[in-house]
Amino acid sequence: ANANANANANSRPNDRFHIDATATTNGANGINGTTAGAGLYMTEAARFNAIAVLTNLAAVEQNRMLMLSEPGLVNNIARVVHNERSDVARQCSSLAIMNLSNGDREHVPELAGNDLILETIIKLMKDDDLETRRNAAIALFNVACADENTVKLVRYKDGIILEVLLQCLSSDEDDQNEINNDVRTNAAEALFNMACSSIDETTDRMASHAGLLETLALVLRGTMGCKEVKLYCAATLRRMAEIIHAPKRSQLELLSALVKAHVWTRTPCIAEAFLTQAQEERNRHVMVEHNGLLNALSKLALSIGGADSEKIRLTTVSALEHLSRDEENREILGQHEGIMLAMTRASYNIPDDDGESIATSPSIVANRRVQLALKHLVSAM
Repeated sequence: ANANANANANSRPNDRFHIDATATTNGANGINGTTAGAGLYMTEAARFNAIAVLTNLAAVEQNRMLMLSEPGLVNNIARVVHNERSDVARQCSSLAIMNLSNGDREHVPELAGNDLILETIIKLMKDDDLETRRNAAIALFNVACADENTVKLVRYKDGIILEVLLQCLSSDEDDQNEINNDVRTNAAEALFNMACSSIDETTDRMASHAGLLETLALVLRGTMGCKEVKLYCAATLRRMAEIIHAPKRSQLELLSALVKAHVWTRTPCIAEAFLTQAQEERNRHVMVEHNGLLNALSKLALSIGGADSEKIRLTTVSALEHLSRDEENREILGQHEGIMLAMTRASYNIPDDDGESIATSPSIVANRRVQLALKHLVSAM
């Protein structure tokens, strides 16, 4: 199921805007206020104060759905981003959109149907100000919490929102900056929410989007980047492994991404993705012939250290057992030294170099399956 918007509350900025009277304006922005037609001409200060008031109103949950139903209000908030020169006004507008995107306890706003809002969020995601980008990333995450929104997000301008999120993930900006990490974390979580959609078009468009799977893998391979970002990238790859199978073209891209991402062992997500693929008979021969995949599996099956290392080993060995069920794969598997070592250790419950068992409590059925698989591989050598 998609994540709830409230799950990300700890990383969010203050949702109210405080006006600094010394920094709000620089005059009338070329338009002079007059006594005639009051309300038609507003000074920059008046316009800024108006958007600040709307931002603070949107911070109150009970106000949001009423504000969203007011004709033209959301669009006018968005236009501030495109029409105002002030960085502070844009930041304020981004905060208002973030607040409104929260909806209430029962509603996730269907903002994805508003092209102006989507174009505005895209613009804000590229803003020079980090806090403005964070507000936009949180808004996008909130919108992606509803299934009916996800398909609109991936459709918009042929995947431009996916591209913006990927650019955010692959950014090499300072990973020690808390706000920048918040931006990337919300972008990664938005992608995960979309991947969890029950709408086939959403996940199909994600699977076929150029560079998406590879970007997720490269984030996991990178030495930089905060843990939360990588957690969501790994979980998204695991989810994609559940929905991409042969003979889809994107399956080869998925396998390449999993091979690159096998170095991620802080969670069992990548091992689970390999197992999910191996459980589908139509995938198995493609897997054993895929460049580098058996090397990746052997390393995961022999990995040590880390809280999830045992689960990763057991999961990977289970994937190898599934691959060995196809007779045409056995000779290839049997000729791979790392695979045979991993299967032998799992079969006899041999301790690793630290004296710890590779599988401390495997079920009898699972162990017999591994022994049978090993027998098949030996006979095929």
